[in-house]
Amino acid sequence: MRFLRHSLFVFIMVLISTQATAQVGDTEREAIAAEIAASLVNYHRMFSTGTPAEMADQIYGIPLLSVSNNGATTAWNTRAEVIEMLTGLLANIRATGWDRSSMPSPQICVLGSGSGFASGQFIRYREDGSEISRSGMAYVFQKKEEGWRMTTFLNHDATQRLSCLR
Repeated sequence: MRFLRHSLFVFIMVLISTQATAQVGDTEREAIAAEIAASLVNYHRMFSTGTPAEMADQIYGIPLLSVSNNGATTAWNTRAEVIEMLTGLLANIRATGWDRSSMPSPQICVLGSGSGFASGQFIRYREDGSEISRSGMAYVFQKKEEGWRMTTFLNHDATQRLSCLR
């Protein structure tokens, strides 16, 4: 069942990607990919240094969705819900000695002029640089009035990467 869900998700992403990128030229696609990559760097910087309220205002879009490896979906529909979720999450990961997070080599996929995703290994680190955990993650970014915002995060196997076909 898990394979079927994953295969369906990949098929849908490829279909969307193929149709959306057909409408975006190569130069524009490269510029959008660079904007998404910069937003990903900013996301990890802000997540590692910002307060829950700053994160809700500067890096997340609302509604915010999470899709877990087992297919469970969680939605936070208000700024207050996002702040509450982040407050609990940060308390939990700080208790493990967490200092920062990163995605060192993301695969960036442009879905259209206002959306795309970054996929790769998401790593949590302690202050001394040692790893706490490594997992697969894909972040969907959408261009909003206030700029690029991460609106969905999808957990996936750490050895897999989602990618686009051109």
